[in-house]
Amino acid sequence: MAGRIVKDDIEALRRQADIVAVVGDYTTLRRSGRSFKGLCPFHTERTPSFNVTPEGNFFHCFGCNASGDIYDFLMRIEGLEFPEAVEALARRTGFSLRYEELSARERQAIGERSRLVDATRAANAFFQAALYREEGKVARDYLKARGFGAEDAKRFELGFAPNEWDALSRSLTAEGVKAEDLIAVGVAMRNDRGGLRDRFRGRLIFPVHDPGGDVVGFGGRILDALDYGDFDPPKYLNSPETPLYRKTRVLYGVPQARAEIVRAEQVLICEGYTDVMALHQAGFANAVATCGTAVGTEHLRMVSRYAERIVLAFDGDAAGVKAAERAWDAARELTAAGGGNLDLRVLVLPEDQDPADLVRAVGADGLREAVDGATPVVPFVVAHRVADADLGSEAGRTAALRAALEVVGREPDPDLRREWARTEVADRLGVPYDFVVRTAARMNVELDRHEGVAVTTARSASEPQTHRRADQATARRERDALRVALQRPELLPDEWYELTEDDFTHPTGRAVFSALSGAGGPGVELTAVLEQAADDELRAVIRRLALEDDPALPATDGDTEAARAANEVAPLVAAERIRRLLASRIEAEEHRLRDRLGQLHHVNDAEELRTIQRQLHELQLRRRELSDQAS
Repeated sequence: MAGRIVKDDIEALRRQADIVAVVGDYTTLRRSGRSFKGLCPFHTERTPSFNVTPEGNFFHCFGCNASGDIYDFLMRIEGLEFPEAVEALARRTGFSLRYEELSARERQAIGERSRLVDATRAANAFFQAALYREEGKVARDYLKARGFGAEDAKRFELGFAPNEWDALSRSLTAEGVKAEDLIAVGVAMRNDRGGLRDRFRGRLIFPVHDPGGDVVGFGGRILDALDYGDFDPPKYLNSPETPLYRKTRVLYGVPQARAEIVRAEQVLICEGYTDVMALHQAGFANAVATCGTAVGTEHLRMVSRYAERIVLAFDGDAAGVKAAERAWDAARELTAAGGGNLDLRVLVLPEDQDPADLVRAVGADGLREAVDGATPVVPFVVAHRVADADLGSEAGRTAALRAALEVVGREPDPDLRREWARTEVADRLGVPYDFVVRTAARMNVELDRHEGVAVTTARSASEPQTHRRADQATARRERDALRVALQRPELLPDEWYELTEDDFTHPTGRAVFSALSGAGGPGVELTAVLEQAADDELRAVIRRLALEDDPALPATDGDTEAARAANEVAPLVAAERIRRLLASRIEAEEHRLRDRLGQLHHVNDAEELRTIQRQLHELQLRRRELSDQAS
């Protein structure tokens, strides 16, 4: 991103873009009155509850309550940050964004990164082209033998590095790419004579992208059918650390997996490039992979933007257990830094099988069952810590107990600590839970917790059911009135402008009315109303009101008899809703005045008594007037 985007451009793009076209790339939409409906892309449903309105470019799902504008949709569906969503929408629509003035240092850093990204992009294009030339047949044959076709190769932008010393370097420098840039991004090195030689030679190439889609590095696998002479190359070779590529901060396959991770609310992390491809091919498009390193805090920080449930598809050997523990350490560190509560689980793979092997062995359904049953990380680690314990001896049980409690004690959630102590320690080792608690106390592992007390207010506990029903009816009336103001402002009677915040007894209704008034009243753009809302929760309520169906006020078009009849009735329905609110205010004021009358003395308070009687008469006339208008 080249600096801060000019705010006016963000707003102009928000207004000009077509949310129906954008959302239509993820779910089928059909017109429904003034809006569009479809199946929600954020949760599984059979009946469409996802609504999109072109006016204001916003959406709301009545099933899962997902809500927002066109930027919110892209952020949620693609797992983007706000600036990334703006830039993605601009690219999609051809809108030219402007950026605020940058410092000289910022311009230099951006210029350097752009130049290096251009170099990796050129290298990626070279590798892809080589894959489909005659020399790339050996790589294509390898992919075919592994069950991957041209569609898989294109989805992941696979390439081939010719088995030559400087094929890429010669080609790219001839095109004008600087030798220093090729070295800086790790695709070339200086040879003994001061020239260039390629880092990747005779390998199937897997480009690694950052979340924004830029190629930042490469992974390469040797091909058994090639002759490497006396040289014995490593099976896999990754890019070195560069200004673009930090293996502790990148994951393979994120751009291809991001949308499915968000939809599935779960990410699968494995250890190999072809594992990711095999999982995607089997319908698990939420799979990504580390690039030759353990799962760390930055990896988890990245994927936690998209989903909280993380399943590690690691080997079940000692190395796999150690990798799972390191990932758990990173998850706890991230949580302690305010990074959310991750649900970390482990998919235990059979011995000598990777995820690709498992897919071929059990099929997609079998793998889905295994993923759904993935083991939470604490039971997984505990099981391996006590797997070889001699539970037949007291010394063995004690050692196993202490080892298990050492693991459980690292769980930050006190409720889970208690649960794991009961199920994964006491039950697994066959020792009384009380003994586990006493041992934990000696080890300074806290298992007890203070039980919370549910406090019920006097009103909620003793309030008559009829009173609660009355409150609900009032809230519905206020909601109906606000729905008219947001959806059909042209139907509002003059009495709307007599209303104040005090006429809305429900706090949410009062807040919506306040936002609407602050924006300028009914008829303004919805975005203006949303800007006046205090928080995201209220904005979601406003969007819901603006989108939900109103059976009494159908949006009818055309010149049919039914349409004409509905359009004749609609203003009467709208007016009745507003006048009912005013009538409620008048009735409440009448009750207050009558209560005051009962406190007055007919001689000592004669003047106030006459004033109140006059006010009551005026209120009765106003109430009768509203009643006559309604009839």
